[in-house]
Amino acid sequence: MQTNDSFRIRIIDGKKKIFDPIRKAYVAFTPEEMVRQAYLKYLINELHIPEIAISVEKKVVYNSLTKRYDIVVAKPDGSVLLAVECKAESIEINENTLHQLAMYNRELQAKYLVLYNGKEQVVLKQNKLDYLRIEELPSYKEMIASV
Repeated sequence: MQTNDSFRIRIIDGKKKIFDPIRKAYVAFTPEEMVRQAYLKYLINELHIPEIAISVEKKVVYNSLTKRYDIVVAKPDGSVLLAVECKAESIEINENTLHQLAMYNRELQAKYLVLYNGKEQVVLKQNKLDYLRIEELPSYKEMIASV
């Protein structure tokens, strides 16, 4: 996954900020936010997911705790197609982070799940009772056609 697009970065009130095209605002520049913005560019530019279908930092309640998904993509009918959890590059993708993603998804019921840390990407696709690991995400149209 590569994107050659540059990011819109500014210093606002003495703080480094990066422009989020979905939220239409400059947000705090953090290692995790940089990973999230890179993945958003990939979804929009490479997989042709319309911006209108994407939500960023969507709230989900799990076991009476409010959590936030980094990126959620909806199908045209509004149901959740894809949920993406981004981690800073320094955070290792392991069984614990995958388990966290699966637990959160009990509420969202996304057909595809992604865990991405800027270096490594784990992609899962729903299969009857479980999720199968796949090599990469298909395009938006292919994802919709497959569910």
